[in-house]
Amino acid sequence: MGGSGGGSYRLNPSELQQLREQAQERLERTRIDSEVNSLLQQELVTINNRDAEVVGERLTEIESALASEVEEFDRLLYGGSVAKHTWVDGVSDVDSLVVLSDALVGARTPAEMRAEFEQILRRQLNMGEVDAVRVGRMAVTVTYRDGTEIQLLPAVQRADSLEVSPSSGNHWARIDPKRFSETLSRVNREQAGAVVPAIKIAKAILAAQLAEDQRPTGYHVEALAVAAFSNYDGPRTPKAMAQHLFERASADVRRPIADVTGQSRFVDSELGGTDSADRQRLAQNIEAISRRMQAGTSAADWKSLLDG
Repeated sequence: MGGSGGGSYRLNPSELQQLREQAQERLERTRIDSEVNSLLQQELVTINNRDAEVVGERLTEIESALASEVEEFDRLLYGGSVAKHTWVDGVSDVDSLVVLSDALVGARTPAEMRAEFEQILRRQLNMGEVDAVRVGRMAVTVTYRDGTEIQLLPAVQRADSLEVSPSSGNHWARIDPKRFSETLSRVNREQAGAVVPAIKIAKAILAAQLAEDQRPTGYHVEALAVAAFSNYDGPRTPKAMAQHLFERASADVRRPIADVTGQSRFVDSELGGTDSADRQRLAQNIEAISRRMQAGTSAADWKSLLDG
């Protein structure tokens, strides 16, 4: 009488070796992730250490310059990256709406107001500190010699609404500047505050890897982030968030994204329709960066993405 009992299974040498290799791989991935996350945290510290006092002083100077010659100048209203806290030194613009009264603007077009702003700023600002004042399709951009760019969008207050120039630049369009900011803030809260840092890292990498005329605008990057993280349930480390954003963005840039502010029909209308040549080119560039992230085996690989 007797039985074999429960017994126990012994791993053969091949299985033991496989387990050792798997454990080693996990340790190596953990080490790489730790090093890369440390690097990205340091990068965020650098990004966040912009001189807010200097930027504030410059915006005050611009406000005084415009008010000195523009009758019924109302106020500067922060928009863009400053309001959404996604500003990146030397990369993001500092969007400010220059709010004007309806009586002042009258029948004048956004183009006429931009041209007037340019001339006033050239006369009134200390041009020794300014590298350029240029007029674009939607805004006037003041570029300082240290690389800071302040982008000024003429806006007209009509009753309870604000109107600015859409991307076409030739007429006034009603906007809701707070709507997208509130959406981004909500998604950022849902992801425990990890979305805004991911946007900052993405903007820094795109600035290092792509020429200005080849990369998405700051607003476009923010809209891509909202789409990428609205239902995200992965790790919230800087490395994981950046990888996910670029992976999603490489697909999402292929089609237009609706502009919830009302300023334009689409955030990225300048890229054309779905799968246009410009969209395919941008998708390929972002996908190439995404592949480099996935293939990176050290913090040095990620440092090269940030340094260009």
